[in-house]
Amino acid sequence: MKLTWKDGVATAIAALVVAVYVLFLSGADVVLVSSVRGAATAILLLGVIGCGYGAADELYKAPKSAAKLTYTVIATTLGIAALGGGLIALIFASEVGLAVLFGVTVALWSLATTRHITNTCRAPQVTGDVSELRKEETSL
Repeated sequence: MKLTWKDGVATAIAALVVAVYVLFLSGADVVLVSSVRGAATAILLLGVIGCGYGAADELYKAPKSAAKLTYTVIATTLGIAALGGGLIALIFASEVGLAVLFGVTVALWSLATTRHITNTCRAPQVTGDVSELRKEETSL
């Protein structure tokens, strides 16, 4: 599978997440990211938007192979960890919670992008006698 424009948008959002966290760590006097809660809010919102562009919904729609099921479990676990870290950062103004939120958000982006690059989707193969298929088409 090749990368699409949605992967480009998700990558730009991931870059914004990195920028927010770097601004927070550097102590920049930026209105939204100068506090733990502000940075956590920004990263959570960017993460939710990025998740929409990362096409996570496709994981829950179709039947799953063993590899897809494993990926789904890993992505879901990471998503729960990101939410937990974000809530801890928001409620307790915890820098550790913010670090967890940041790390897991970047890991989710990395995992999704890697899956999109390495996923090999092939068209269904026709098996059997093709003439039988042609007969069915003409009879319809």
